Amino acid sequence: MSIRPKFICCCIGAAASFMLQCGPMAFAAAPVGQAPFIIDTHIHLYQVTRPGGVPWPPVGSPLYRDVLPPEYKALAQANGIRASGVIEASPLVEDNQWILDLLGHDSFFPFYAGQLEIGSPDFIANLDRFSADHRFVGIRGYLWSPPEGIDLNNPEQLRDLNELATRGMTLDIVSRGDTNPKAKVLELCTTFPDLKIIIDHLGGAKGPLPVDPVWAQWIGTLAAECPNLYMKFSSFYDVYAPGDVVFPCPTDLALYKPFFDVLMTAFGPDRLIWGSNWPVSDLHGTLADEIRLAEEYLAPFGKVVRDKVMFRNALLFYRRHVPNGY
Repeated sequence: MSIRPKFICCCIGAAASFMLQCGPMAFAAAPVGQAPFIIDTHIHLYQVTRPGGVPWPPVGSPLYRDVLPPEYKALAQANGIRASGVIEASPLVEDNQWILDLLGHDSFFPFYAGQLEIGSPDFIANLDRFSADHRFVGIRGYLWSPPEGIDLNNPEQLRDLNELATRGMTLDIVSRGDTNPKAKVLELCTTFPDLKIIIDHLGGAKGPLPVDPVWAQWIGTLAAECPNLYMKFSSFYDVYAPGDVVFPCPTDLALYKPFFDVLMTAFGPDRLIWGSNWPVSDLHGTLADEIRLAEEYLAPFGKVVRDKVMFRNALLFYRRHVPNGY
């Protein structure tokens, strides 16, 4: 059966959700005395105390506690965030529905990027099921599985990536260290030019200064060769953090600016999208300082650029796209 009628309805639903949440404020200047508009595009939610527990974070981790919508929403609103997207934090297929149910009808959380294994036999069936909910705009892939990573010689992976692109859905990926090397990302985004892909967390930028020239060169190559590739301006503390451990990170913009400059030069203001990576970010600093670093960096570029990175690009990226007028 054709997915076209369902797909079009879902697109309309996604747009309506954003408009209901954001209203005219999303496209106008903030009133005098009101904080500028912010959308957070990267948070995780989970409940370690639920029956059966969770696959992540592991027992003993400083992240091992219940992390649920009321806590984040209160923190976000206190810091001027008007809406947030949720990114998967589990490889379990049924956790996609668990998150959607957890969010209920709260329009503060207008989109979700779930988790399905690219190349798995039930990928399309599961995509059919979860994408019936307009908030399910895409997935984060190639993190938990498949074990071989990006393999474009694999016909099942090609099938599923093509399905994402045809439906106008999005793909979040991590690219750092041995996880999704930049050469593989380049192959992926050039093979599927209609698939909207975003690299999370500054594309794996790591300190200390000076900036690694190999990393900088790859960032420039990816941005130039892949107009469908975006960069998540997120998880700033990862530049200096040694992992998911308690480690206070610097909050001086001078220590981050050279990395930010590489990303801005390569991707420009139309393909950078801000996100926090909460609650992981809490291990290394505050949400308020992450926002301050972003605002301080973007201020010299002017309000138009600031608004693109801090919310407008999110509205354009995290929705169902319609490639080639489909």
